[in-house]
Amino acid sequence: MKMIFSIVAWFCALASARSGDLPMWTNVRSVLPEADWKYIASRYRLVFTLFSPTAGGKDISSENERIKWIKSLNPNLTILVYGSAINTANFRLRSWRQPREHPEWYLKDEDGHWLTDWEYTGAVHLDPGNVEWQQYVGRTLKEYIDRYGYDGVFLDLTQTTTQYVNFKKTKKAVNPRTAQPYTDAEWKAANLALLRTVRHYLGNKWIITNGSRGRDYFRTGYADFFEFADGMCNEGFTGWSAGGPEHFGSLEDWKADVQALVDCAKRGKIVLAVSNVKRSQTGEPSEPYEHRHRYATASFLLGMGHRHYLMFYGKVPGKPESFTRDTEVLPSCANVTLGAPRGAYESKDGIYQRPFVRGRVFVNPTTRETRLQLSGQWKTAEGQSVRSPLLLPAHTGIILLHEK
Repeated sequence: MKMIFSIVAWFCALASARSGDLPMWTNVRSVLPEADWKYIASRYRLVFTLFSPTAGGKDISSENERIKWIKSLNPNLTILVYGSAINTANFRLRSWRQPREHPEWYLKDEDGHWLTDWEYTGAVHLDPGNVEWQQYVGRTLKEYIDRYGYDGVFLDLTQTTTQYVNFKKTKKAVNPRTAQPYTDAEWKAANLALLRTVRHYLGNKWIITNGSRGRDYFRTGYADFFEFADGMCNEGFTGWSAGGPEHFGSLEDWKADVQALVDCAKRGKIVLAVSNVKRSQTGEPSEPYEHRHRYATASFLLGMGHRHYLMFYGKVPGKPESFTRDTEVLPSCANVTLGAPRGAYESKDGIYQRPFVRGRVFVNPTTRETRLQLSGQWKTAEGQSVRSPLLLPAHTGIILLHEK
């Protein structure tokens, strides 16, 4: 009887955690207790892991052995293993500050110095165009999948331009095959070749790239990567909020972020979007960013398609984001139950909106306050009745439910 009660309690907890139908994802880069994994399996639909053999000087790669158990908690949970097009994270290569093996795989700048990451300054970048490195990436990620049961890979820093690799650099990355600075066209071709190789090794397993947002998605032809990739991550959906909770990106980038969702949905491609704010330190309260996350959530719902997921986090510079129950960012709007969309989004008088079975989302991405006439009876997710006209301040997202 006690065992039956425990099973019933577990499924009740799972149903409670899924009180909302917002498709969410997260990532884990540290050792978690079983209770946290049970929570993740009940609350989230997708997660990637980075159990690095060199995490802060420690080898936590044995955590990969838990993947099959985690999937047993929720067989519908998709779990991806982390990899990178230009960094050694999750690969057993010794390269902190300088390569200790295969130096020909790594990049140098115009002065002949090893090219390091702008944020994690001890990490030396690899050359995505190096054939042996491409094969190593594909082979190693396949080993992770075959041994531990991952559903695919999250391939970080797969980009169409040299913007990231040259960010804050006075001397640019050199293409070893030309002995000249890498051009954007060469960089994109190198990443396409890497993706082609990874696809060869992985077969039909998921490949999710990370490296595009805003207008760059359309301007650089990021969708060309979809010849080999199943989808992409937009790590700065609706802007990075680097200047605090009231800092927003341009209207043009916002439109591109939403329209990229629509474009990916039409192509049948997966999207992992991130409502990303930058906090000064770990543990800083997330409440001041509630408005920001609600804006990103409503914007995401405007363009959301099949197999599109949203993540919330507060990035602390110099520290990789990773799930913990103590630092989880979960705004109240994550629990809203809207049901399925009933059509595409539309714009009228600068207000963007989309109907759902149980309600409607509204977004004002402009810098001016706007009022909108409503027909019918509406309430907020918290149950408060809403009167017409609806006031939408600048950079506001609102989710309303039908009043019965």
